[in-house]
Amino acid sequence: MISENDQTIKRRSITIKSKLRLTMFIVVTLTLLTCGFSFFLLKGNAQVIPEYYLSWSVSEGDTLWAIARESLPKGRDIRDYIIEIREWNKLETANIIEGQLLKVPIYENSLRNEATALVDRLGN
Repeated sequence: MISENDQTIKRRSITIKSKLRLTMFIVVTLTLLTCGFSFFLLKGNAQVIPEYYLSWSVSEGDTLWAIARESLPKGRDIRDYIIEIREWNKLETANIIEGQLLKVPIYENSLRNEATALVDRLGN
């Protein structure tokens, strides 16, 4: 207690009754915060499955980079998209050969229409 001119001010102190409870509270709180932040950061796109696949016949001079650039979904990193194309086609390396048929994942209807138009344009 502090006494000043007949006024009494009481200070409250926090006492920890159980260290185990405090530790558990902190762990649970941090876990919930981490889960909450990761949910909002991923925006629910962690397990998105492609809506369509484009069958791409490899022509002379085609590279995975060029194919991925033509059908890249908005907001995606092209390197990740190339890895995904390799995984869907079970390619161990980025080497592709003329005449090889690749499945290219397409995630949006607008991209599907653009990809179809691109194939029509390349075919003519």
